[in-house]
Amino acid sequence: MKRIKVAILDYEVGNHSSVKNCLDRLGFITYVASDISDLQKADLLMLPGVGAFHTAMSNLQRMELADYLKKWVIEGRPLLGICLGMQVFSFSSTEGTLEKGLAMIEGNVRSLSEQNTFHIGWNEIKLTQPDSFFSKFDGGYFYFNHSFAYEADTEGAVSNTFYGRSFPSIVKHGMVVGLQFHPEKSQDLGKELLSGLIREMVHGF
Repeated sequence: MKRIKVAILDYEVGNHSSVKNCLDRLGFITYVASDISDLQKADLLMLPGVGAFHTAMSNLQRMELADYLKKWVIEGRPLLGICLGMQVFSFSSTEGTLEKGLAMIEGNVRSLSEQNTFHIGWNEIKLTQPDSFFSKFDGGYFYFNHSFAYEADTEGAVSNTFYGRSFPSIVKHGMVVGLQFHPEKSQDLGKELLSGLIREMVHGF
């Protein structure tokens, strides 16, 4: 069977090495890139990210990647975001000043609490709607590290997690999927989810 090529988008936020090392061990062909000609060769495009929403969106605009990502999605190609990479799929974020996102999955990002409390560590995901792939992970514990998240009533939410407030830990719309947790840091269950999800997205939900 042909090995799946995963391009990890380098938009200058966060460290991509842990994601790449995990994907390499799972048997995928992976590479970090920001040049559109390189990204175009991938079967799936991944946006990891750690840092500020404003910085992420500014970088995507400056590097002329925001419009490319929208074109990628219009073409029906799979796009996976992790942590901050999921949050930029939103309509907007209140981190800092109000900032527009890529508007790929309906909803807005806001702080988990008025004190901007960080959610760091293991927590449970609970499915909010039936899903043929994610159902096997209902009730599983994954590793989180964030202080902002989608609002609880997001239409595309597949699972919710509670920390200070309820927030979507998985969002999905068409071939766009976002994970608020870090599957690459979530031991065997995270690796199982990441491996299966990439294959499911590439071969079609």
